[in-house]
Amino acid sequence: MKILVVDDSEAFRKVLAEFLVRAGFHEIAEASNFEQAVEAFRASDPRFTFVDMILPGRSGVDLTKELLCINPGAIIIAMSSIINKKLIQQSLEAGAKDFLLKPTNEIALNSVLTMWSD
Repeated sequence: MKILVVDDSEAFRKVLAEFLVRAGFHEIAEASNFEQAVEAFRASDPRFTFVDMILPGRSGVDLTKELLCINPGAIIIAMSSIINKKLIQQSLEAGAKDFLLKPTNEIALNSVLTMWSD
């Protein structure tokens, strides 16, 4: 199962990728901004896409909308280190299936993966 992690922090991408590997996922693509994310999404057709809502340039909300235009069945999990009800609401209204607070932990990540797996 392919997974895409979109975050401008390389350190966070690496931590999340490590959690995903320990959870049994090995096909993990990474992107640090909107453009890279769209390209990686088209190339890898991931089952799950984890999107930081605060990205340089265009927002994670915009990215969520764009990815769902490409694949309406995509499972987008929004993420942010900022606890902001408006941002959470915007991400869910854009089509994200769930929201993870950063930094996340393996229990929260596994819960989300289990909830949205087939």
